[in-house]
Amino acid sequence: MAGFASFDQVISAFSNGQKWDATWGKNFNPTAAAVANEWHTLFRGGGNPPADAIFDAGTALNFQAVKDSTSSAASLLHGGNVQPTYYKYLASGHVVTAAATTVPNVISLVDVIGFYRVTAVTTTTAQSTTNTLSQTDTFTAETSDLCTFTSTANIPSNLLVGTRVRCTTSGTLPAGLSTGTDYYYIRVSDSTFKLASSYANAIAGTAVDITDTGSGTHTLNWLLPRYTNGAGVQAIFFNPQATALGAGTPNLILSYTNSTQTGSRGTPTTYPIGKTAASNSHILYTGATGTGKYNYAVPLQAGDAGIAQIDSIRNDATYTSGMYSVAMIKEIARFPISTLGLASERNFLNELPSLPRIYDGAALYWLVGSGAATPANSAYSGLLTFIWN
Repeated sequence: MAGFASFDQVISAFSNGQKWDATWGKNFNPTAAAVANEWHTLFRGGGNPPADAIFDAGTALNFQAVKDSTSSAASLLHGGNVQPTYYKYLASGHVVTAAATTVPNVISLVDVIGFYRVTAVTTTTAQSTTNTLSQTDTFTAETSDLCTFTSTANIPSNLLVGTRVRCTTSGTLPAGLSTGTDYYYIRVSDSTFKLASSYANAIAGTAVDITDTGSGTHTLNWLLPRYTNGAGVQAIFFNPQATALGAGTPNLILSYTNSTQTGSRGTPTTYPIGKTAASNSHILYTGATGTGKYNYAVPLQAGDAGIAQIDSIRNDATYTSGMYSVAMIKEIARFPISTLGLASERNFLNELPSLPRIYDGAALYWLVGSGAATPANSAYSGLLTFIWN
């Protein structure tokens, strides 16, 4: 397995140029100021990278996967693809702001895995989503071990144990597998895997037996491009448009499949409550303290450790106009900023947990949590250093 086993390897990687320095500068919330305890995305703020043009586009309620190569994504570059030869990590970084009255605040680096648009904001019943298994990899069955498959196209080193998958074929699947059936991924190596009949069997390493190699081209299909079993994946409701949402303070409710692939999970009984007339980039249920106000992530049902897919989205009272999006994200790092003009620095090589992994295709963006009033167009900037081995 690739990765770092010693500081000598880290020094060697830096010496060999296996690093990427990403300088960036973004403007905060271009249409309205924020009050303390609100969270906003910097997705649409101007600067470098430029404003995105994707989160208010596409078919409503369809899952849309996001990668750094997605057209108009405008995410932070991190050095391109390095898998399967290398694994990439965030080694260090700093963030600074000199805009008046913005501190203290927190800025979080997140990987946006995908999103759903909700355009029918006057609908107050649950709206079912569409989750098309559009991530694919072709494979062959091993003739020497008929439980093991070998990737033949996109080496699935991003795939995690327990990921729910389905198989398709141009011919006949290996005997023991069926189309239209959920299987669960067992990772053997970066290029080989097995399939289980249940999530529990995948965790236990108990594979489906097959009796031949089938015929034609076989394809493995799954939903998420990264963090594929949903472990650690969270969700945010936010306004991606320049105009504010119309009046309304609905409860915001998700039904989802969790990272153990159990469906019919839901946000708790004390629901997040959307802010009336939420402005551009606002994460809808953040703001002043009180019932229904939370940190940026939607709270999950007790015992859940992540979201594998969102099954329905509901605002139980109407927003009179506008639209919002629900993004699935994975937090990479947080930078607390206490002083104007003084950089918040993180050394991920020496901190624990250390060296957050950055997957190929990661779509890196910033979220800002305001600890004080934050004027529109407040400027943030910084540097992130990525390293791979």
